[in-house]
Amino acid sequence: MLKNELFNCLNKDTYPPFKNGLYLEEYFYKKIIETNPNLSKKYIPVKWTNFQIEGWFPSKKEEMQALLDNWVRDNPSNNGYFTLVQYDDGPLLRLPENTIVYGACSGDIPIPLIYQDINNTLINIPKRQFKEKQIFCSFVGNITSNHVQPNVRLEMKNSLSNNPKFVFYDSGGWTPSVNVDLQKKFVNITLNSKFALAPRGYGRGSFRFFECLQLGTIPIYLWNDNEWLPFKNLIDYKRLCISLHISQINSLQSILEEITEDDYNKMFEYYNEIKHLFELEGMSNQIIQENL
Repeated sequence: MLKNELFNCLNKDTYPPFKNGLYLEEYFYKKIIETNPNLSKKYIPVKWTNFQIEGWFPSKKEEMQALLDNWVRDNPSNNGYFTLVQYDDGPLLRLPENTIVYGACSGDIPIPLIYQDINNTLINIPKRQFKEKQIFCSFVGNITSNHVQPNVRLEMKNSLSNNPKFVFYDSGGWTPSVNVDLQKKFVNITLNSKFALAPRGYGRGSFRFFECLQLGTIPIYLWNDNEWLPFKNLIDYKRLCISLHISQINSLQSILEEITEDDYNKMFEYYNEIKHLFELEGMSNQIIQENL
C-alpha cells in the first residue's frame, strides 16, 4: 500500500449531509486490506478524493506522482490495474495505460455515487404509498452545475419550474455543509413525491438518485453527454427508474403520467432485488468479483 502520509489524509468534507461513516473510496480500500482477495488485476490503493480536494494538492502533485510511479514500478501487473474514484474529474495523477478506472462521476466503468451511513437515516424513515404522495414530481437542491454544457440543471428548471405538477425548491447554491432545515425539507418533499428529479451536477453521477430510492421515491436521472448509470450489465434501468437525456425534457410529464400505480410498485419490487448493488458492500463485492 502507499503508506506516504500525503496519500492517507482524512477527507474533511461533511457532504452529503446524511453520510455517517466512510466514503466509497475509503470503504473499498478498507475492504481490500481486510480481505486481501486474490485479484487478477492489481488494485491501485489510492483514496483520490481525500487529497484532491485539498488546497495543498497542486503544490504536492509532482511529488505524489513520483511516489505513485515508484509504487507501480515495484508492483508490476501483467493483467493491468484498476482503481476506484469518487472525485468528479477522476484521478488527477497519471496512471499506467492498462488501468481501468471505476468512477462515480467519470472514468471507464460507472459505479454508484454512494456513501456509508451507519445509522441508515434515510432507509429507516417510514415510506409513503403511491396514493399518499401529494406531489407529482419534485426537486430540492442546487440549480447550478458549474460550467457543464449543456447545463442540465438550468435547462431542467427552465423547462419545468412553471409547471404546477413540478415542485422546485432552490437551495441557493452548493455548499459542503447543508443545514438541518434544508435536510428536513429535502426528506419531507421527496417522501411526499411520486417522482423526484435527480440531475447530474458537475460530475455525471448523482447522490440524489440513490437517496430518492432509499426514501421510496422513483428518481429521474437527467444527463447530457454520457448516461452514467452503474452495472448496466446487471440492472435493467427501464424497470427501475426514468433516465432521460436533457434534450428530451419536454417529454417528461407525458412519460411519468403513463406510469400506473401497479407499474410504480413493480419498480420498487425490482429495486429490492438489486439494491445490494447500490450499497457499499454489494458494490465492493461486485467489483472484486469482476477482477478475480
